[in-house]
Amino acid sequence: MKKKILRILSLMLIAAMVFGLSAGAYNGKVIYKSGNYEVTKISHPDKGLSETDGIVDYIGDGAVSASDKGQGDRGQNYAWASVPYGDYVYVSTNFNSLGLTLGFMDSVLGHDFDPTEMNATLNVMFNGHFYTGEPDGATTGGLLTKINTKTNEVTVLMGKSVDGNSVQLRNACVFNDKLYFCGSVNGLPKIVEVDPATDKCTIIYEGINPKDYYAAYLQGICTGIRGLCAYDDYLVVSMVTLEGPQILIASDPSAGQEAFTVIADQDDLFDYPAYHFPDSIYGGSIWEIVEFNDALYVSICTGTPDNKPDENTMQSFAIVRGDMGESFDEWTWTPVIGDKEDGAKYTFGIDPERTRAGAGVLQIYNGYLYIGEYNDEEIPLENILFKANFDFMNANLEQSVSLYRMDKNENIELIVGDATTMFPNGGISGLGSGFGRNENQYIWRMADHNGKLYVGTFDTSSLLEPIGQFANGDLLTMSPSEWASLIGYIKTFIDLQNQPEVQAMAVSDEETDNLHYLFENYSVEEIANMAMTKANSEVTTFAATEPQLELAMSALFDTLSGFMECAGYMKDAERGFDLYVSEDGVNFETITINGFGDPYNHGLRTFSSFEDGLMIGTANPFYACQVWMLEDDAAVEEKPIGFLDVMETVFGGIFDYFKTFFKDIFEMIF
Repeated sequence: MKKKILRILSLMLIAAMVFGLSAGAYNGKVIYKSGNYEVTKISHPDKGLSETDGIVDYIGDGAVSASDKGQGDRGQNYAWASVPYGDYVYVSTNFNSLGLTLGFMDSVLGHDFDPTEMNATLNVMFNGHFYTGEPDGATTGGLLTKINTKTNEVTVLMGKSVDGNSVQLRNACVFNDKLYFCGSVNGLPKIVEVDPATDKCTIIYEGINPKDYYAAYLQGICTGIRGLCAYDDYLVVSMVTLEGPQILIASDPSAGQEAFTVIADQDDLFDYPAYHFPDSIYGGSIWEIVEFNDALYVSICTGTPDNKPDENTMQSFAIVRGDMGESFDEWTWTPVIGDKEDGAKYTFGIDPERTRAGAGVLQIYNGYLYIGEYNDEEIPLENILFKANFDFMNANLEQSVSLYRMDKNENIELIVGDATTMFPNGGISGLGSGFGRNENQYIWRMADHNGKLYVGTFDTSSLLEPIGQFANGDLLTMSPSEWASLIGYIKTFIDLQNQPEVQAMAVSDEETDNLHYLFENYSVEEIANMAMTKANSEVTTFAATEPQLELAMSALFDTLSGFMECAGYMKDAERGFDLYVSEDGVNFETITINGFGDPYNHGLRTFSSFEDGLMIGTANPFYACQVWMLEDDAAVEEKPIGFLDVMETVFGGIFDYFKTFFKDIFEMIF
């Protein structure tokens, strides 16, 4: 009998170890184990994966609590910036990130849609998993929080229901024992100083004041500043004004507005920064600033509608070097990556064959400046939502992100990437673009922690899940019901039924008219039958009986072609961000390709390095951001999974009920 029990338990152990590469419950904690790495969820630690998190708890009427009943707050989508200090990590969140993006599309970019109908469409697309707003209709706005990494205790420092400020803080750093966050506060570009001794938060600089808010709105200026770093004895920040972007410097930023000096403006930066919403990445402008080799290196988004190479490409990023002169306010600016007519050593985006990256993400590691590509996903998503045009997205999926590094002489080599004319052997890591995964569309964050380089991605397959459900579709073998499902889904996707005024599927007015005609005059089933007939017979034509129907069906098949191409990329996709680690900056080990087991964690957004671990903040527009702590070299093989861990992983809550009662007996026997 005992042997039989042991045999059953052995099978259970094997099952548990199979699941060991995914997150599971271990002694009441959610832990993801991979090789010698162990990652523990510290925000809402009692809640599992694909459950509402968001660091805080939403208590209604637009208010949050640092600790209520553990219900979480789905609206806090992104852990947008973080910085470590002592035993605490300070984390800013972004509220309803993609909802705000849709709002910009509606109000700033001129797409006229009904928010209620858009939310209904998104609910259908994502089966209710996508966050579209609080049930009571209120909004909290973004927050600034701090988390005790030892106790998981949360404190809310800034927020609409806390101090009246809705914050969207996109970057952070430590300088002279103070913490600095930059981004927007109440929609305007500002710099916030936090005194960790008292947690007092002070707005020390504003680039556009409230009285000029409407003027900035009319100009379509993106106020989401993000460039920020410490340089020698100075704090360096990016800013945007009504006159354009700037780079500022201050030795005593606590002194406020007058302490900052402008060291670069739009002209100094060769007119590169694109800072209006119709521009690349909605006006990403000055993207990142780092100190490298005694100079400042500034990554800049440059794409505008006027300099687009073609309809499905925005101009790629630039990097400009700044060298200080004899005084802190004397700077010389030199393009390193940009227009060769300006003297740049490399063209926009480094490699002329690499045309997708709207921004370059920067990290110093082992004496090199690492440059990660960041594809422009906002415009492709806009094209899908409002034109049902998949061309831009498919081009991005074809050319997923690469990773480069630059030495102190500004020589660049490809680390992770596909072979091109410029780099005929591909990346020296042996890994292709996207680390071999097309769905990786940002290298979103990198970190140097305990001598290792960590690279986190944004995975677009989480957002393209509705398309991925058709990944195995073959138009020539689909049944009538499958055709009806596909056509019906596309109709819902483009919201033609309720909003015919939206320019859905449009590449020309004629195509728009024909597609409206198709959906207004025929049912989904009728269209599906006609499409199936047309797909299976090259001679089938409607021109003899109804010419407009032939044109409409041709337009539909153009859209179907792009849709199915996108679905094809999703066939082998694994939803959830990726995390890779390297001990030499060349050879990489995979920690996760599925967002620590949560498919809704579509991005790894922040890193904060502590002595005893690496804090990771996620981007999750479905069930809200999460915060995890990674132990590098956790030596999982030296900490074998105990029997109780196995039982808890396999049986979850059922075993919790019996665990205490049987604990002594199990441990005595085994």
